[in-house]
Amino acid sequence: MPRCLLLMSRRSSCVASPPRPVLVLLCVVAVSGAAAGGGETAGCDVSLQDVNNLTLNCSRRGLHTVPTTWPQKIENSVDKDGDVRVTFFNNSITNVTELPSVPGNRIAIIFKSNAIVEIEDGAFSNIQRLVYLDLSNNQISGDVLRSEIFQGPYNNTVYNSIALETLNLGRNQIHSLDRYLFQYTPNLTRLYLNNNPFEILDHVTVLALSSATNLQVLDLSKTDIDSIPLDAFRGLVNLQQIDLSGNKFVNVPESLSIVGSTLQYLTFNNNPIVELNDDSFVGLSNLLELEVGENRYLEEVKRGTFTPLKKLRILHLCHNSNLRYISHNAFRALKDKWTLKEVYMDDNNLSELSADLMPWSQLKILGMTGNSWLCNCDLAEIITKQEAGTKFKDGDIPYCAAPMKYAGTYVTNISMAFCPTFDSTFANKRGFSISNLRPKHVLWSIFGVAVVVCIGMLVGLLVNTIKAFYNKKLRSQPIRYINLHSDTSYA
Repeated sequence: MPRCLLLMSRRSSCVASPPRPVLVLLCVVAVSGAAAGGGETAGCDVSLQDVNNLTLNCSRRGLHTVPTTWPQKIENSVDKDGDVRVTFFNNSITNVTELPSVPGNRIAIIFKSNAIVEIEDGAFSNIQRLVYLDLSNNQISGDVLRSEIFQGPYNNTVYNSIALETLNLGRNQIHSLDRYLFQYTPNLTRLYLNNNPFEILDHVTVLALSSATNLQVLDLSKTDIDSIPLDAFRGLVNLQQIDLSGNKFVNVPESLSIVGSTLQYLTFNNNPIVELNDDSFVGLSNLLELEVGENRYLEEVKRGTFTPLKKLRILHLCHNSNLRYISHNAFRALKDKWTLKEVYMDDNNLSELSADLMPWSQLKILGMTGNSWLCNCDLAEIITKQEAGTKFKDGDIPYCAAPMKYAGTYVTNISMAFCPTFDSTFANKRGFSISNLRPKHVLWSIFGVAVVVCIGMLVGLLVNTIKAFYNKKLRSQPIRYINLHSDTSYA
């Protein structure tokens, strides 16, 4: 029983007791202080879905420190091979100290949205089966992050590794990573560094990233970078997904080609890029899904842009407010071996598309809403003859913006009826023979030959006459030189 309750139950005749309301107030303060103090988890809720799934919810409890013990219930409630999720979301923890051991085989710990500025060495050494750690939305700097944080138990003069697979460091104050940061996390496959003020990927950060050789997912969105050194991805032989959104790239970084044989998903939204061209995606031959959206400076998609993407299945080219032109050869060399199934071109500044841009009938889903479409013959052919009108999702049918008589109507309502048609039937070609000639044809042929011969003769005579006149009248006589000693006429 709390001390304050004992005081309330006892009365002394020799000592004056405080007034009863004061005792009640002291009791409330003492109990609340015990619940919120470091090392106590009385306020945490244990939620058991089954013996394989347990959640220890310590979120929004006003905690300032990490507990030193867990509720007894957690030890006996989860199977040794079960999953345990421990959440400290939205508290006031500033320092992550060593956590007590957690039962279970796969453990996730979430420290999202605290005020963390320090993490002690070996903070997770008692939780060797920690596979998911979320430290996002705190005040962690690059100096705080070091390899010793992720050390496992000390054994035979060395520190063991931990099982960490996913590490979320998004929304902190990180400018650089320690070179050896991932020394004790060999199983790391997903790393989130988004919303950190990196600005540049310096040499030690590049070394840290390239050392995470099992990395499959990398999020570098909103990190203020404008380039990626080639060496940054050189060791990432398993990288499958990368997000470069919200940065300052004016070109798709060439360094992506280093991981082109494994990269399958690329997100490249909200960058100050002006055009996409045949150099943009060189080497990305295994890319399955590409997202290029919200690039407000993007104006053109040029010839051969998507040619390197030989396995592309899904293309998101949306919300580019100035995108007005897509070359009819943007998919050059892909049309014979077409792999695209979903194409989204919503909310751009497009008005026209070429009918031969792609084999429209081979798509499964097509998005074109939010553009100012000119419903001309090309669009009519795309929608009707090439069956693109059957690829729209329900409720996502685009409208015509022009010409006036079609403005505001669905593009699926236009037809080829108003487009000019040409007679494509021709008479069979016949072989030529002498019998096809007529007398007038022979006469005109002889006359034509005679005229040509006469003209040639006249031109020849005229040329000879001019030459003779020139030689006789106009050409200067040569100066003759004589020898006075040998010429007897002057003797």
